[in-house]
Amino acid sequence: MTALGYFDGLCEPKNPGGIATFGFVIYLDNGDKVEGYGLAEKPFSRNSTNNVAEYNGLICLMQTMLDLGVSSPIIKGDSQLVIRQINGEYKVKSKRLVPLYEKAMELKRRLNATIVWIPREENKEADMLSRVAYELVRKNQIRDVGCSIMRKRKSREEKE
Repeated sequence: MTALGYFDGLCEPKNPGGIATFGFVIYLDNGDKVEGYGLAEKPFSRNSTNNVAEYNGLICLMQTMLDLGVSSPIIKGDSQLVIRQINGEYKVKSKRLVPLYEKAMELKRRLNATIVWIPREENKEADMLSRVAYELVRKNQIRDVGCSIMRKRKSREEKE
């Protein structure tokens, strides 16, 4: 099964040291759409950063794709740093990012994924899901670091 995925992350109200959350959306070739979000790091910790959130969004997206049996997906995100690191254009200098980078690279290889940068305007759904996660953390409805699948459904075109 093939797929197209989008991921995003944020850290607010300050970066670093805010609340780092992420969101992702997967469009499967069978018409299903899978959405997810999560808390990337303990809120207000020194490791709670935008880049940590972006990496966690990418990792959760790719792990979900593996669980769904996806191969050779195209994955898109608006973090130039993360995408350039994953594609070998930038070195990973931050010690907090090294384990996330290594995990992402392992998943990228297992999926045979192509990962590309897109402008923020083309990543609105994943951005919205990262903001949903942020609000849920603020309301104390998400407390644990990790990934949650929000829903899986047929697209509108499939229903008609």
